[in-house]
Amino acid sequence: MPAFDLISLAILWSIALLALIQTLNATGAIKAAISGIVTVIIFLMAIFFSFLKVEGYGTFLSRELSPSAIIAANIAANEAMAKERAADSAKVSFDAKPATIELSSSAKKEALNSVERYVSHAEKIADEALDLAAQIGDIDALPNDISEPNREKAESKALAIRNSTAKVNGKATTLFHPRSLSELHQQLIRATESLRLAGYALHAYTTLENAEDRKTQFEQSKRQAVSAAKAITLYKTALGNVIVK
Repeated sequence: MPAFDLISLAILWSIALLALIQTLNATGAIKAAISGIVTVIIFLMAIFFSFLKVEGYGTFLSRELSPSAIIAANIAANEAMAKERAADSAKVSFDAKPATIELSSSAKKEALNSVERYVSHAEKIADEALDLAAQIGDIDALPNDISEPNREKAESKALAIRNSTAKVNGKATTLFHPRSLSELHQQLIRATESLRLAGYALHAYTTLENAEDRKTQFEQSKRQAVSAAKAITLYKTALGNVIVK
């Protein structure tokens, strides 16, 4: 940063001249002596740094260390490094070809096994979900004059169904599936989610006191159970068409 150095040097010489003027204007022997000593020190510092500046400036402007030479050297070094990395990359790719072929074969076998495992587990979840949907569909509306023991019994049964629908939905959500079957798996998740909501609506129906609210929840549980059953049936049909090659 030569510009900053020149400015600093100019400031230092300005201070030296001001010290000299202060010394010339000093009154009294003690003040004159102190001012003279300070002025001499500042002048020596200015001379010393001026000498360093002259020497360093010549070096800075030398051809080997000029900015254009430094930039050119950096560009050449970067190009050499890029060529070296490209050569190393090509060598690694060539050497790794046999291992890559072997890994691809192993991955293909693992993918086939993964599809088979998914189909097996997904079928069990779908069958469990269909069974729960049928249970909800078989439940009749509670009579208005139902006794408290019978109401509690109905509520306990509805709670068990609600917990089961939530569990089957959790199984579908966490079931590992191959990427190739992602869209198909989303059908199972949506269907079991609808079933879970049907279970919650059924349980709410058995706990509510207001007749209108109870009717709304009961009808909702029936609709969602039917919708879930249809979606799961379509899902099972699509799952049966999955061909493991």
